[in-house]
Amino acid sequence: MKRNPLLTQSTLPHFSIIKTEHIIPAIKTILDNYRKDIDSVLRKNNTFNWNNLYRPLEEANNNLSKAWSTINHLNAVKNSNELRQVYDKCLPMILEFNNWIMHHNGLYKAYQALKCNAEFNKLNQAQRQSIENKLRNFKLSGIHLPIEKKRRHKNIMIKLSILENQFSNNVLDSTMGWTKLIQNNSHLDGIPGKYILAAKELAKKTGGKGWLFTLDTTSYLSIMKYANNRELRKEMYYAYNTRASNTGPNAGKWDNGDIMEEILSLRYELSKLLGFNNFAEKSLATKMAKSPKQVLKFLNNLIKIYYKKAKKELEELTQFSRNYYKIKQIKPWDLDYYCEKQKQHKFSIKNEKLCTYFPEELVIKGLFELINRIYNIDVKERYDIDIWHPDVRFFELYNHKNNYLYGGLYLDIYSREYKREGAWMSNCVSRLKHLDNSYQKPVAYLICNFNKSFDKQILLNHDEVITLFHEFGHCLHHILTKIDVADVSGTNGVPLDAIELPSQFMEYWCWEPEVLTFLSGHYKTGNPLPKKTLKNMLKYKKYHIGMFFMRQLEFCLFDFNLHIKYNDHENNHVLSTMNLIKKQFSIMPYIEWNRFPNTFSHIFSDDYAAGYYSYLWADVLAANVFAKFKDKGIFNRIIGLSFLNNILSQGGAENPSILFNRFLGRKPNIKAMLDSKGF
Repeated sequence: MKRNPLLTQSTLPHFSIIKTEHIIPAIKTILDNYRKDIDSVLRKNNTFNWNNLYRPLEEANNNLSKAWSTINHLNAVKNSNELRQVYDKCLPMILEFNNWIMHHNGLYKAYQALKCNAEFNKLNQAQRQSIENKLRNFKLSGIHLPIEKKRRHKNIMIKLSILENQFSNNVLDSTMGWTKLIQNNSHLDGIPGKYILAAKELAKKTGGKGWLFTLDTTSYLSIMKYANNRELRKEMYYAYNTRASNTGPNAGKWDNGDIMEEILSLRYELSKLLGFNNFAEKSLATKMAKSPKQVLKFLNNLIKIYYKKAKKELEELTQFSRNYYKIKQIKPWDLDYYCEKQKQHKFSIKNEKLCTYFPEELVIKGLFELINRIYNIDVKERYDIDIWHPDVRFFELYNHKNNYLYGGLYLDIYSREYKREGAWMSNCVSRLKHLDNSYQKPVAYLICNFNKSFDKQILLNHDEVITLFHEFGHCLHHILTKIDVADVSGTNGVPLDAIELPSQFMEYWCWEPEVLTFLSGHYKTGNPLPKKTLKNMLKYKKYHIGMFFMRQLEFCLFDFNLHIKYNDHENNHVLSTMNLIKKQFSIMPYIEWNRFPNTFSHIFSDDYAAGYYSYLWADVLAANVFAKFKDKGIFNRIIGLSFLNNILSQGGAENPSILFNRFLGRKPNIKAMLDSKGF
């Protein structure tokens, strides 16, 4: 067992030697040791304090977190049938153990005693907050329930995790399970060369002749935005929007329909068990927003602002497609295509040409230059770190002034088989102070799915640049923390509707002319973006902002209504809720066979259930923060260090409203967001 790479004291995982047969023995050993640690702490002490209760159990929890985050990560970026089987066996073990902890009366009373101890008021803010969170989470896990209800609570939690994992697997399998091989090159008309080359390369790898397109986001959008062949776009749209459902080309094969309904039913039962009226109320128990009424008011106010603008934008797009392309009615599979055509018409911007000014290495270098200017931070690459794929890179962040190491991040930005779609940041390890007073430095995973192939030169489109900046914002939040208590360091313990603030704040820099001067340059000549192109880009920033926000509001309202209005007497709640939201708020014609909920991973296999509104909520915060930079100078290091010290470095140690007010000197307002979007 000493040779098990998941059981070492190393901060970073030994990816190259981790095998599936290591996983179950490692998890069993860690869980057994954790149980023994809890029993030992409770048995040895009559009076509980920070050092004899919290710190030893934090150490035990860190051992579990390190191993499980590694396994979770591999399941997302290097999925396989063998790994899935092992992961599925471990999941109930983890859930059973978590349930045992959260229903452990002795442990709960020990934390209560620590809270009532005179020492509590002498603890620092992070320590006090972590104990408050512990006690809150005990209550939200049903510590006060009678034995039978506790047993039911445990069974619900286990079943939910299994279903959510199955949902995610079905999305991945259905995405990988459909491809389009094109052998007539006339069907490629309009598609930029970088995507054609990638499709040709993929066809070669699979032994086919021609061009192979998939439902991975980059490949899919290359058809939807650029392919002149309308039937091809419709075919791709149909396959993409019927994934993991009871309809479409793989109808019923990886259907998430029943899984979604069961997830909702169990969430509703869980909420009632804990004394909430619905899952939305339970969700908000750990967020900035205080009530469903407040969330719905926030969303409805945005609808009043954006709905008319979105309708007008669609009318203009429809008229444009009639005038120039003789299309009487825009269908959903036409939307991206004619938006791209209108963008070229209005702003003379072609993505294929624009990409040539965003070579990947220059973008990454520009990103690091930006945080150096704002926060006085240097980013250095290391080449001696064990990785899970040759494309992966590793960087460390240092304080430029004193060379202090904040932490590190793995960068894995290319799409490949058996890798979950989308982009995300996840926690490798958190910052904490060990029992021997040494420090564990925080490390993050930054994951994207960009297309790798283009004449040996990797070029990004501007949307991909924004995505990279967004996820790097999460990394900064996690890595730059000054908090030594793992439960509230970095992104840990931060309410979900505040956690998108650092990431959405980073997106704003991608549109600043002064930033674009060092973020971009022609991949062959190094020449800067032409002034006319830059001017048109800035105009394009506000293009179809109403349609974009109405799409986001549809997601938010679908999610929130799904959870606030659920009752156990209704059948087919998912589709009926989607139909209702679409009929009320969608500006596009409704398509009955569309099954977008079946792949809505944010709310069915991630943490955003009854919380998708968080993206818009945090955008208001981010806009207010960036407005202060714009007012004082976008590279103003005094403002940058204030943001770092008051928000980024504080993790979840304090209420985000307090942190925000401390930085800004006032409460956030929606005006800053509207100004930034051109209203």
